[in-house]
Amino acid sequence: MDFSFEVKESDLLGRVGTLKVGGRTLETPYMFPVIHPVNQQVPVSELKAMGFGGLMTNSYIIHSRRKQEALEKGIHSMLDYDGVFITDSGGYQVLVYGDLEIGYKEVASFQAGIGSDLAVTLDRPTGYPQTRKVAMETVVYSLENAKATLSEYGDEKTCWVGPIQGGLYGDLVRKSAKALVGAGFQFLALGSPVQVMENYMFSELVKMIGSAKGAIPYSMPLHLFGAGHPLTMALVVALGCDTFDSASYVIFARTGRYMSGSGVLTLKSMKYLPCSCPICSRTSVKELLELEHDERTKRLSIHNLFILHEELEACKEAISEGRLWDLVEERSMAHPRLREAFLELVRLGPELSFGTPTMKDRGLFVRSAGDMARPEITTAAARLSEAATKSKGTAVLLPGTMERGSRLNKKERADYYRLHPIIGPYPAELEFQYPFSQTEIGSMVPTVGLEEGKRRLKAMGYDRVLVEGGTPSKDMPRSRRNRWGASPSPRSSSSHSR
Repeated sequence: MDFSFEVKESDLLGRVGTLKVGGRTLETPYMFPVIHPVNQQVPVSELKAMGFGGLMTNSYIIHSRRKQEALEKGIHSMLDYDGVFITDSGGYQVLVYGDLEIGYKEVASFQAGIGSDLAVTLDRPTGYPQTRKVAMETVVYSLENAKATLSEYGDEKTCWVGPIQGGLYGDLVRKSAKALVGAGFQFLALGSPVQVMENYMFSELVKMIGSAKGAIPYSMPLHLFGAGHPLTMALVVALGCDTFDSASYVIFARTGRYMSGSGVLTLKSMKYLPCSCPICSRTSVKELLELEHDERTKRLSIHNLFILHEELEACKEAISEGRLWDLVEERSMAHPRLREAFLELVRLGPELSFGTPTMKDRGLFVRSAGDMARPEITTAAARLSEAATKSKGTAVLLPGTMERGSRLNKKERADYYRLHPIIGPYPAELEFQYPFSQTEIGSMVPTVGLEEGKRRLKAMGYDRVLVEGGTPSKDMPRSRRNRWGASPSPRSSSSHSR
């Protein structure tokens, strides 16, 4: 089947892209709502009306309950949906219920036979917790099935998705991912995150995704199984997950759990509905609680889907505006474990720089010590270190900032520098180059002071280091803000360019 993936915009490792499969198109990052092929709480027609252009369902359940009908009609006709269908192999059922006594040939031929656009080869999820021996067995089993499926059914009108296993063992995750790339898969999916996320092991999730991303080409899309929580969406997008799937919207709804931008709430403990979706704007907590269980589940499911869709749109907008880092950090403040995961993300360092533009329309907010590792800052510091040269014996450090359009008045035969509060001294000629005068610093962030700036210039080999105009103003090292500097929004919509 024809398959392509094109990156349109990027920030950190997150990207807005176009995924095309079998003549159907999805904009990524994208979440596939998981639907039950027999007992679906929210009608497929409503999911389509909400803008979901792709759904996921389980081929094992269809095989068990509606096999003949699916083979005769095809999955799109049977479920009355013309969008992208991705089918799981039944691997998750293996994890939960044990071996299902079904082989890769039966799974592959059935998925191809019902017309799946994207189909996951038969795997055995590693899960958590697991010994290294068991984890290795799941990797070997999944790889053997994946390679055999691609070899025998690669000509079918289905795009095969290779499942990466290995769990918390980073080297096994890398081994699995590299082998799938070598086998010829165009689309990979990282398995076994659900139990990790259920145990709030978000730092381990960062390591898992980082291990997988480091082993596959940048141009290859990555799917993350079972990632449908509004607070982790920005995190996994920033790590480079292009698609994910989840049944959380209905699983949470069945037990009266209500998704919000700050976490998941319990409906029976709520007084208000802090949302303006079509469900919440037309009812109240009391009215929802008085409904029959099935109807309440349906309405809560629709609300939860709106929250997930809204968060996904926020991620795409953040990528487009170049502020994905800010969004991830804001979400991380909702839970201590998420904050730990954010700090784990910070440690990825150079990897995050790969997809981060070197020029942006927005100024940088440095609100915490972790923000000092932003790719925009580390990249600029590295480039400056490589390019900085001493042409005179004297260096002059200029306090304050210039108005845009003004000219540098050089009174001395010297090299002139300004002081960035994080990067340190930089050539004054770069005053209006991003990000030197476009950084807004919080008062709690340690900055490079005047004496440290002078020391660094001395270390470059200057005989003399002068400060023009005496001591800089008190707040000079903390904020480089001027009328062309950092602001919460672009100067105008017409200035937005990549």
